[in-house]
Amino acid sequence: MKQAIVTGTSRGLGKEIAFQLLEQGWKVTGISRNQSIEHKNYIHVSANLSDSSCVNDLSLGLNPDAEEYMLIHNAGTLGEIGYVGEVSDAMIQQGFQLNLITPSILTNQFLQETQHKKRTVVAITTGASKNQYDGWGIYCSSKAGLDAYFAVVMKEVELRNDKNTRIYSIAPGVVDTSMQEQIRRSDKHSFSNLARFTELKELNQLDSAENVAKKIISFLFAENPLKNGRYDIRDFD
Repeated sequence: MKQAIVTGTSRGLGKEIAFQLLEQGWKVTGISRNQSIEHKNYIHVSANLSDSSCVNDLSLGLNPDAEEYMLIHNAGTLGEIGYVGEVSDAMIQQGFQLNLITPSILTNQFLQETQHKKRTVVAITTGASKNQYDGWGIYCSSKAGLDAYFAVVMKEVELRNDKNTRIYSIAPGVVDTSMQEQIRRSDKHSFSNLARFTELKELNQLDSAENVAKKIISFLFAENPLKNGRYDIRDFD
């Protein structure tokens, strides 16, 4: 039996990744606020991952009899779009909690509980972690922090010559999800690149969540797995 934990399975990319894993025969635990998947091998854990108290009480529910484990950090938030000095403190806290603190804590727990087992940890990252978009202070900086955290984990796995552990940061490209809808609803005075993102939708240049999920699963289950690292899924088209 193989077990995967996927965060943010209510909709979009997380939901599609969970479906793809179920089709591969994995047992999947989805962690999100709302349940939208019904499958005999799917377990839903209702949790608000932007709430620190909820995360502190959260159990991954790993089955000790599994032969292989996977943890995919998909849950994330763009946060409140606005210039620094014009966003709320609460939104900053929630954004960093969901995008950086929660996946850091869950990765720590996962690696503690799966020692000496075959395991994979994946962070769904973004090109925004390496670029500065005005109005996206919460998103860019929290995702950059997660990239740095995963780079350290990769280094530690390498130094210990841990052949059982795979660690990946995967950028999915521009996906047609609710996050893109939020961007298009923003104000050009709070985000100067609004026209470009509106055009991506108008020109049908957004990839579907289903298609991107298939690419990610193909990457993870490749016959010759790539070494630990940060990858952009668009490079494998």
